[in-house]
Amino acid sequence: MPTAAFITLGCKVNQYETQVMREALVKAGYDIVSSDGVADLYIINTCTVTNISDRKSRQMIRKAIALNPSATIAVTGCYAQRKPDEVMSIEGVDLVITNKQKEFIDKILSAFFSPKRLEFSSFIPHPSSFFFCSCITRFDGQTRALVKIEDGCDSFCTYCIIPYVRGGKIISRPADSIIQEIKNLALNGHKEIVLTGIHLGAYGRDIEGNMNLAAIVKLVHEIEGIERIRLSSIEPMDISEELILEASRLPKFAHHFHIPLQSGSDKILHLMNRNYTPQDFDTIIAKIRAAIPDAGISTDVMVGFPGENESDFEDTYNLATRLKFSRMHVFRYSPREGTPAAKFPDQVPSYVSALRSQRLISLAEQLAKDFHAQMLGQRAEVLVEDTREGKNSLLAGFTSNYVRALISDATEDMIGQILAVRLVDIEDEYIIGSIVE
Repeated sequence: MPTAAFITLGCKVNQYETQVMREALVKAGYDIVSSDGVADLYIINTCTVTNISDRKSRQMIRKAIALNPSATIAVTGCYAQRKPDEVMSIEGVDLVITNKQKEFIDKILSAFFSPKRLEFSSFIPHPSSFFFCSCITRFDGQTRALVKIEDGCDSFCTYCIIPYVRGGKIISRPADSIIQEIKNLALNGHKEIVLTGIHLGAYGRDIEGNMNLAAIVKLVHEIEGIERIRLSSIEPMDISEELILEASRLPKFAHHFHIPLQSGSDKILHLMNRNYTPQDFDTIIAKIRAAIPDAGISTDVMVGFPGENESDFEDTYNLATRLKFSRMHVFRYSPREGTPAAKFPDQVPSYVSALRSQRLISLAEQLAKDFHAQMLGQRAEVLVEDTREGKNSLLAGFTSNYVRALISDATEDMIGQILAVRLVDIEDEYIIGSIVE
């Protein structure tokens, strides 16, 4: 039996698509081994969201080659989509697979190893069917299962390369396909589902009728065996009154929203082509907290965007302070060739963006501590994962509002269960809980 190993970088969509490819290769007769092991075939699923992502992708390609110089090296994902010639120029790479070809990796590999070497382009599917079949039945190595329900992004933020490598058209997955896949995952023991997409909140725009993200959540809520539904990143202007209402009334809906802010400056948001103002963002957060008082709200913030001055940065800092995010991921702007912002004037010096980044990271750490502190003494539900963390190597998991919890008295037989715990202490970035009898 030939062996295959996967190395995955980047977003939750990439993680989902790796599972699609993994199951396809298992059906084709491959034995899947660890990414650090020796394999006959390595598939590197790359990312290109930043220059650092490109560099890490190249590092992982070379790592795979070093693990077994005689192995077949297949590279896919957004970096391979964006710069296929550059990837193929790396000595040891055998083939590049586009994002649209991932679902058909078994056929592509069969063609590659065939004496006739069939044209890979014949396996590019029609966009309406791309990845939107019931493709996976489990999520290897994870307690939570990711489910991709949407592809493409038509926002074209001026700093972002993703619409160019993922497509600038929204494609929504049919509801019956989503539901069938999640039923399969539930049968295999997955209790939490994370709905994801390139532009998740745009789900349903291309479908006639009333199908949207809130409607999908209601359908998933009815599936037996699913105990928690979580959303991946969702844009602020996609958070409708209907979605907030469903989040507040459906018991399985996780009390967590990851909503990218990017900047608290009206001027910078306009330059970014983000179609909201700081006031709009503030209003949305207020509505969520009015409906779901214990909601965890995490965000992404970018510093050093071209034209950002001290006043713009202070606007961001002050808004983040006021909104009290439960988590805040801070990124320094990285010019991406092919995006409008890469040619903008007033590029911010690296040392300035570094100082601003550090200030926001310090704020993020304090806000997280404050959010954890307000949860002490409360009861929470934690999905126990097959991982031990913290000073005492305790079993860990996430609360509904996405706080990393360590459970002092959990045992191995509780992995995969959602337990009621009392939150009693704080340890570094964790909150400590004990099982409620």
